[in-house]
Amino acid sequence: MPEIAYVNGKFLPLEQATVSVEDRGYQFADAVYEVVRTYRGRPFGLDEHLARLFRSLAAIQLEHHLDDGQLKSLINEAIQRGGFPETLVYIQISRGVAKRHRGVPDSYEPVFVMTVRELPDTRHIREHGITIVTVPDNRWGRCDIKSVGLLPNVLAYQTAHQAGANDAVFVEADGTINEATAANIFIIHRGRLLTPPEGPKILSGITRGNILDAARAAGIPAAERRITRTELLCADEAFLSSTTAEVVPILSVDGQKIGTGSLSLRIYEQFTKKFSSA
Repeated sequence: MPEIAYVNGKFLPLEQATVSVEDRGYQFADAVYEVVRTYRGRPFGLDEHLARLFRSLAAIQLEHHLDDGQLKSLINEAIQRGGFPETLVYIQISRGVAKRHRGVPDSYEPVFVMTVRELPDTRHIREHGITIVTVPDNRWGRCDIKSVGLLPNVLAYQTAHQAGANDAVFVEADGTINEATAANIFIIHRGRLLTPPEGPKILSGITRGNILDAARAAGIPAAERRITRTELLCADEAFLSSTTAEVVPILSVDGQKIGTGSLSLRIYEQFTKKFSSA
């Protein structure tokens, strides 16, 4: 199946999709994005994803004329046009095209871009686990906004790969763990599931929220609180969560092995019940 795109009102083959070099998303990362996946051909957590998209738009004061119903219709049409067994939909909204200047234009027309691809198979990652390294958290102070300005994440991911690891986790100077380059982090300690709290230091994932619900439904106590690097290294189990990879066990951190066990699997099995009945 060919990959497709939607740019400001028009569906077209992905290789034909373009935006201006003066687009503020390209020039200043003056844009936000969202990623939606399907289960059994249907978008999962769409209400939550769109609510987060609108929060991000409001946070950067990007005025637009989009509404919830319009976006749902476009996303569903995109999925149908793609025709993939399972689909990954990427949405990006920039402040549009303007002469390059840091000041926000008095008037502008947002540029809406959507790409439609086949969802990659991540079962091997979940089944085999990953290794991670920790890196200093040098990102900006509003990581709760799903901004396209991801250069620190790119560099951290590159650092991980240069070290022979799969991903990196951001750590503050006081040892506080925040999140990975494109995923939330969880640890299991003495039978409890722990994850960093919502706030400006993390992007609260849609999967993250569902994982917390799944743990509680499985009878596993779950809490959102500060986690330190020391606690991560001593965890009974640890894993990352994201839209595409779902739940990915962590095998080691900075070369130190992390335990693997049954609670993460129980949580994932409970999580699958939600989308299998969606």
